[in-house]
Amino acid sequence: MKPSLERLGGAVNADDLCEVLKRDGAAVVEAALTAEQLGGLNADLDRIVSATAPGLRHPSHERMVEFYGHSTVRIDGLPAKSKTFLEVMLSPLLCQAADHFLLPNCEDYLFNTGQLIEIAPGETAQMLHRDENAWSHFPAPRPALEVEAMFALTDFTAVNGATRVVPGSHLWPLERTAEPEEIIQAEMQAGSALFYLGSTLHGGGANRTDRERRRGLFLGYVVGWLRTEENTFLTVPIEAVREMPTRVQELLGYKAHMGIGVVDVGSPMQLLR
Repeated sequence: MKPSLERLGGAVNADDLCEVLKRDGAAVVEAALTAEQLGGLNADLDRIVSATAPGLRHPSHERMVEFYGHSTVRIDGLPAKSKTFLEVMLSPLLCQAADHFLLPNCEDYLFNTGQLIEIAPGETAQMLHRDENAWSHFPAPRPALEVEAMFALTDFTAVNGATRVVPGSHLWPLERTAEPEEIIQAEMQAGSALFYLGSTLHGGGANRTDRERRRGLFLGYVVGWLRTEENTFLTVPIEAVREMPTRVQELLGYKAHMGIGVVDVGSPMQLLR
């Protein structure tokens, strides 16, 4: 029997969302962005996308080239590139989900990475993966390490690259792979979001259209004692960070995790004052 992907209304409370994530590892939340946020994100990012070539520009390893795609534009450093993105970082539903799953395992969590991901026509399907495998040296069973969401900035359809996800795979042994009938595409309207756990199998879909570009905004949080995927100390200039809300400053890594991440044996927050 093919698994299903739960769809929740934008007014869903965090407790109900977390119950679905605990059971299925993923869920679509409709109208997760306001119309103003959706328009603001696209307006903030349109110019940057048009000036950015597809493909991985500075690969850290050759195997990442295929993983990130040849016809996909990816942009990070978003806290410094979009004021609207700062609002989305503090989305109550996402932050409450991070509170629920991550705070039992850490003092506080960190912004792991945020990416504009635009899949162009001709892109092939990304391999299914667990984002938590970025920390593959951590042996199983792992505690919950990551909570994330993919916000649709354009409509996500089965033919333009809607994210593929495997409900229930967060409970599988790490070596188990998904059968075709276990994979669902997260079709959703612009402004909706796919919430999922870092232990859930997923991957970008193939864009089989002639001219549609599937634009999504990925945003994730990770337990505060891990090294984050994105080096925000370099992607987000400190001059810009000084003007951001205190909670955003903390999430970007300027809050020490007890004795981890200190400056002059003290809090990095002093650098922002």
